Amino acid sequence: MGRGRRGGQRRDGAGPTPPDASTRSLPRWLPPAIYALVTLVLFREFIVSDGMLFGVDTLSLGYVAREFYARAVRELATFPLWNPFILGGTPFVESTIGGDTFYPTTVLAFVLELHRALGWKLVLHVFVAGLVAYGWIRSLGFSPATAFVCGLTYLLAPYLVTLIYPGHDGKLFVTALSPLLFWMAEWSLRGRGWLPFAALGLTVALVLYTPHYQAAYFLFGAVGAYYVFRALEIWRAERAGRRAAAKFGAFLLAAVLGAVAASIQVVPPLWYVGHYSRRTATTTAAEAARNIEYASSWSLHPEEIGGLVVPEFVGSSVETTGWTSSTYWGRNAFKLNHEYAGLLVLLLAGLGFVGRRRRGLQWFFLGLGAAALLYALGRHTPVWRIFYEVLPGIRLFRAPSMTAFVFGLSALTLAAFGIERLLDGAGAVAEEALVRRTARYLWGTTALAAALTVLAGTGPLTAMWTAVLYHDMGPEQSAALERARPFIVRGFWIATAFVAATAGVCEALRRGWLGRRGALAGLAALVGLDLFRVDAAFVQVVDPRSYFAPDDALRYLMERRQGTEPFRVLSLAQGAQDVLPALYGLDLAAGHHPNDLARYRELIGMVGSGLPENLLRSQRILATTNVRYLLVPPSLASQIGLQEVARGRRYVAYEFPGSLPRARLVTQAVVLPDSQAVAFMMSDAFEPARQVVLAEPPPLSLDGGSARGSVRWRERGPNRLALEVQADRPALLVLAENWFPSWHSRVDGRSAPLLRANHAFRAIPVPAGNHLVELTYDSQLLRWSLLATLGGLLALLASGGVSWYRGRRGDRRGRAHA
Repeated sequence: MGRGRRGGQRRDGAGPTPPDASTRSLPRWLPPAIYALVTLVLFREFIVSDGMLFGVDTLSLGYVAREFYARAVRELATFPLWNPFILGGTPFVESTIGGDTFYPTTVLAFVLELHRALGWKLVLHVFVAGLVAYGWIRSLGFSPATAFVCGLTYLLAPYLVTLIYPGHDGKLFVTALSPLLFWMAEWSLRGRGWLPFAALGLTVALVLYTPHYQAAYFLFGAVGAYYVFRALEIWRAERAGRRAAAKFGAFLLAAVLGAVAASIQVVPPLWYVGHYSRRTATTTAAEAARNIEYASSWSLHPEEIGGLVVPEFVGSSVETTGWTSSTYWGRNAFKLNHEYAGLLVLLLAGLGFVGRRRRGLQWFFLGLGAAALLYALGRHTPVWRIFYEVLPGIRLFRAPSMTAFVFGLSALTLAAFGIERLLDGAGAVAEEALVRRTARYLWGTTALAAALTVLAGTGPLTAMWTAVLYHDMGPEQSAALERARPFIVRGFWIATAFVAATAGVCEALRRGWLGRRGALAGLAALVGLDLFRVDAAFVQVVDPRSYFAPDDALRYLMERRQGTEPFRVLSLAQGAQDVLPALYGLDLAAGHHPNDLARYRELIGMVGSGLPENLLRSQRILATTNVRYLLVPPSLASQIGLQEVARGRRYVAYEFPGSLPRARLVTQAVVLPDSQAVAFMMSDAFEPARQVVLAEPPPLSLDGGSARGSVRWRERGPNRLALEVQADRPALLVLAENWFPSWHSRVDGRSAPLLRANHAFRAIPVPAGNHLVELTYDSQLLRWSLLATLGGLLALLASGGVSWYRGRRGDRRGRAHA
């Protein structure tokens, strides 16, 4: 699998198989051994320590949500369907709060300490990225040596590795798996039987389980375009339209089966994001102008394009080394990763177009890479707007820059042609014209790099850039550029040295000073060093025990939590995005969640990453949401007019005396449409201790008197709540827990309506007397999605197994007849 015929161009025209490919063979153990060694060196500090790989998002919601998941499975022996700890509670699967909940490597969280499991997942994916990139390049017919260099390049690619620092593990997983999906697509085109298609379908499912749907969307689009291109090549080369159509039909079937096999990770979140998520405000329910602003945010800008050639050019917001510390002068708010594909990769990609006839595959990946790069530039070019208007689903996504990995993989594939061309264009038996063109290209590029270095060092380069491309630069960006300037100059010198060294390797090979293997070793070392120097700044280790350690204020609240009456905490640390208290079982009224419930956001007045304005302005909203304690950083302590109850190094805790119980009885309902509910709840007319706001009239008669009775919690789990209620008259049991249609209520074992109350919460009508009220999370959609997943996986595994068995039996019969 993955090998083309020797002796020239493959019949279908997909790629070259050099006549002397056998002279560039490698021991089979060598590529994985070198990849493993490089991975060990890159992550050496993490591997030899008991630390955790630093990731901005991982150290906040990522760690907290996964710890909740792992703890529920390990300690409660249950799969959590609801997370009660953040923003009033959110569905666990539908909101994808747990990230890679169903992804295979998540099992590490159940057998290792979580901080080690999270790091090892990333390490394994970086290593696997090199292996599958090697397999992809080999499947195109390139020599093992060329594939080895390409695999090493992809393993160290900054657009892969630097995703660790911002904590974008889902993006990293998709990027790591991208060559695998291309490889499976190529195998299905060249292989026989259904087995390659079954493998392709399973890879599609694996990508969806990551679950980074936006990166998966771009990957699937790229692979789909590739399959159309290759099917047309087969049709043209072999005049076999029926075979090409059959291949494409099987490809579509395998892709659909793969999506079905991932139904549990795809269908519920897709339904949720279209109906209940706060993302609807910027996507499906947004006005056109607002959606365009959202969908084009976090694109690349011209400065990032300069950073594709010299990584220091664009700078960074990562405070780890000199060139990455407060040196980002681009137009986004900050920059925590890098899209650098490698200067030498681009150099080698260009070399593949020097001399001789270009292959169709080169033109395809040149077009794919160009389209990905132009799309990543967002509104700087018309390409993004064309995709936005034409392709379904684009309006749901932001960050056009995410297509950088498609550009990087395209450049890597083109670089394979350049590596082969370098060898063919420098050997003793090469055509003289090809030798001259190769040398002219490499030394000419070296001269160009040197000229740009002079311009960067003397000042005209950045001066012209800011005058022509960035004339509206602000003072903060100007200051960052000044900090970045010496590193930019150094970066150009390094780039020139690497390009010159590559030309020197080619020259040494041409003159016979180096053999082919020596040249490849030198080339691999140069490419690896160029990428490694960027990666190193984004791979950091932190001690999780000290980072997550509770202070005295948190310990005080943890002791209060031991009581039977639940309460919420409003943390104003990190601009109310703080989720650390949830790690210790404290329910948060705010926090960070990219996909939480829209109505709760409306209730607390929280937009995006802003403050919960309604909680800060209205004691009624504060009381209604069951907030009993406030946590603030010590620097803000003097601004809080409440009683201080505890102080620690991270927080100062205050008690809010007006908090209402999480569950209480009321006998007066105010019926208002959603558009008026929150405003009424913030007004003086609202009495939260006696009233509840409903969107529809209650199904029982309420006398409006003062209810006498009691509410006692009997069970509080992630999927089930139980309360003992005693009421002297018909009443509504109001729960300050987010309403969601998958929750169902029963009173004394009989189904009871679950009303949406106070805009975002729940209410259950209860008659007079003593009752047991139970609430359970039961989603038909989850159930049917799980059945579809099991069916899809079974279909792919069984059909693939049958195809493999038939192939093996046919091979045995063939050998017997021979």
